[in-house]
Amino acid sequence: MPSGIDQILRSRSSGDIPEHWRNRESTSPALFSIPVLPFKLSPYEERWPRLYNEEAPLVVRALGPVVAVEHVGSTSVPGLAGKPTIDIAVGIASLDLTEGAKERMERLGYSYGGDLGQPQHVFRKGDRVPWHFLVHAVEHASPMWNDFLYFRDYLRTHPREAERYAALKASLVAERGDWYHGRNKEAFIRPVLDARPT
Repeated sequence: MPSGIDQILRSRSSGDIPEHWRNRESTSPALFSIPVLPFKLSPYEERWPRLYNEEAPLVVRALGPVVAVEHVGSTSVPGLAGKPTIDIAVGIASLDLTEGAKERMERLGYSYGGDLGQPQHVFRKGDRVPWHFLVHAVEHASPMWNDFLYFRDYLRTHPREAERYAALKASLVAERGDWYHGRNKEAFIRPVLDARPT
């Protein structure tokens, strides 16, 4: 039986994905000084779950002790276009990071991004927007943790809504001439979260 980090890692990138998805084709001032790639959504790439699976164990060791880790965001939903950023939600027992956690993340190539106005610690990897990896360290089983997982699973099991979500993101990029932020998608995300079964 797996133990330790293997027990924590739960990609859910294949086994929990509905069959209809498997068959589909494949703010701080400092932000404005960061180079950005051309503003265009990336079509879904089959390598995204693999990138998550390779990176997650390293992040778990750096931020440990960790309760759970999950692949979230658009790259965790097969068939969904989006920013080519692998979002990793790390569930920790407390927002008080262990001693040396930030330094260990820096050695992995991450920079600390603060909390972005949410109960979390954000770490980003890459030299430009969109980031290669974006780590959200949040309290396990907190509202934010539950929101990450519920919205991901909702998109995985509601392909038409996922298509609407992709269209929204594409329209935001076209209208803004810039990358969108989470708050720009709130009008879509919040009703989904508010309507979840209790």
